[in-house]
Amino acid sequence: RYCAKLLYELELHVADDPTTMKSRYVELLGDALKIEPSPTDYLADVDPGFYASSYLRSWAFEAQLRAFLREEFGNTWFARREAGSLLQELWALGQKPTAEELLKDVTGATLELAAVAERIQETLR
Repeated sequence: RYCAKLLYELELHVADDPTTMKSRYVELLGDALKIEPSPTDYLADVDPGFYASSYLRSWAFEAQLRAFLREEFGNTWFARREAGSLLQELWALGQKPTAEELLKDVTGATLELAAVAERIQETLR
């Protein structure tokens, strides 16, 4: 849903006439959700500042951090004191560092949206 929503919002914001976007909204969201959304929501379902991208970025961060914790501390990383201590250190920083900065500092990696798809596939297995 959020990938389709972001794509729709990007297209909507460059459209010469936003009223022509009803069918595109139904097409993109319908393909993603496998149900037909109401065309009347084509403007109401738009969040300010491309907020859908924040969800996607946070899910990518979570997936990559989880993979790192599993590699470092094993499949039961959530039961390891060392993993808990690392997470406490990270959360103690509050909202000062960005997800990208935290990920780079902890894992050396950059934020990859493909991690979201990999996480979903892993969950479905």
